[in-house]
Amino acid sequence: MRPQALLVAALIAFSVTACSPTASPEPRTAGQKATPDNPRPEATEEILEAGAAGLAHTGTPAPHSELSAVIERTLPSIVNVQTTSVVRDIFGDPSQGKGQGSGVVIDEGGIILTNNHVITGAVSVRVVFNGGRTMEGRVIAAVAEKDLAIVKVEATNLEAIAIGRSDSLKLGDEVVALGYPLGLGGPTVTSGIISGENRNIQPQGGVRLEGLLQTDAAINPGNSGGALVDRAGQLVGINTAAGTPAAAENLGFAIAIDGALPIIREILEDPPEQRAWLGVSLTDLEPAAATQLGVEPDLEGALVVEVSPDSPADMAGIEQGDVVTGIGDTRVGSANDLVEALGEWDPGERAELKVMGAAGSRTETVELGQRPVTK
Repeated sequence: MRPQALLVAALIAFSVTACSPTASPEPRTAGQKATPDNPRPEATEEILEAGAAGLAHTGTPAPHSELSAVIERTLPSIVNVQTTSVVRDIFGDPSQGKGQGSGVVIDEGGIILTNNHVITGAVSVRVVFNGGRTMEGRVIAAVAEKDLAIVKVEATNLEAIAIGRSDSLKLGDEVVALGYPLGLGGPTVTSGIISGENRNIQPQGGVRLEGLLQTDAAINPGNSGGALVDRAGQLVGINTAAGTPAAAENLGFAIAIDGALPIIREILEDPPEQRAWLGVSLTDLEPAAATQLGVEPDLEGALVVEVSPDSPADMAGIEQGDVVTGIGDTRVGSANDLVEALGEWDPGERAELKVMGAAGSRTETVELGQRPVTK
């Protein structure tokens, strides 16, 4: 027989043997009748029962870490912020949208700090406390350019978080991020270190944020508005953004509390209805964006990224993609310039905005309004 024929015959013999019913004996189960190969089938059950009876806790619980005590003390100040908004589909038909994030109780009288992007567009807000207590909230102020917002609930004697100092942190200091990510139904705690300071970022679709803390503590969707605390449980930052998995791992950002406090005090001391409101979301104009918009690459100003419907800006003809370069006699070179300039105006006053767009420069007259309060 030729070698090829021998090989084929061998393969056929192997295949038949492997598929033979006698190659794999049938498995036996407990309670099976005795056979010469298994004279005591009940012995297997006896061994299992004896082993199960001997299973018990034999060790003593490990001591809790110091950090767990800090977290237990801090959690009552961390809340879940749930929002309802009205969104429109591509045909313009309205539908109800749901969203959620986190917040931090900073005053026992019901003042809760969160991110502006958590409550943007909300028509109703519900606050869920650790333990399940639920209350209706209302947005009393929002500062979009700093991604901060204040939500108020009608309550007293809430457990307010202790506020620390972010400028005392050093690289490598341990921190903990607390919040309600991914809709998991309860608070989540992650730990890490301060891995960077004074970071400037521009989240996709958001405004440019400066002076942020960088941490490798995991910050996930829904963590926004939650607390970044030090080892003493003191608030040092407000979780706001994270690097995308495709770009970086373990890269989260928080608004430093030292930079946020002056804004919070201003909001609480100067109610929003007493400040002039334009109704736009802004960011700084970068050269790349200027090129895309068809304006000069070295142009400086406040880029309009969103216009609130029926707002003063909307009524005046301000559009997404416009660049505001001045208000009244004040030059505007950045988003912050325009925000500060608006602080000098009162609701009801008429202001001239110098605007640059793809069609060229123009002047729009806008009657400034009062910042609306979300119920």
